[in-house]
Amino acid sequence: MRRTLITVGSLAAAGMLALGLSQSAYAAEGVLIVNGQAFENPAAGCYATDEADAQVDNQTNTDLEVYADSECSAGPVGDIPAGSSGEVAPGGSVRIR
Repeated sequence: MRRTLITVGSLAAAGMLALGLSQSAYAAEGVLIVNGQAFENPAAGCYATDEADAQVDNQTNTDLEVYADSECSAGPVGDIPAGSSGEVAPGGSVRIR
């Protein structure tokens, strides 16, 4: 009986660990659109825009940080909230955390 309880307890613990550690590999759920290029369920990171003014549609569940440079290092200078749109100056970028 004791051996059965230990086995059942071990299996339950393993199952809870497996379920608890299975998180999304994405930083945001939804679609990020930068100058017409769509990123579905975008990963965390920096998304550079073109040299021209960029239109960004943030149709994700995560706010974006706006940067003045293409490597997300000079700033942030603003944000684009989840579910809204905005413009990014030439040479800028957005970051999803």
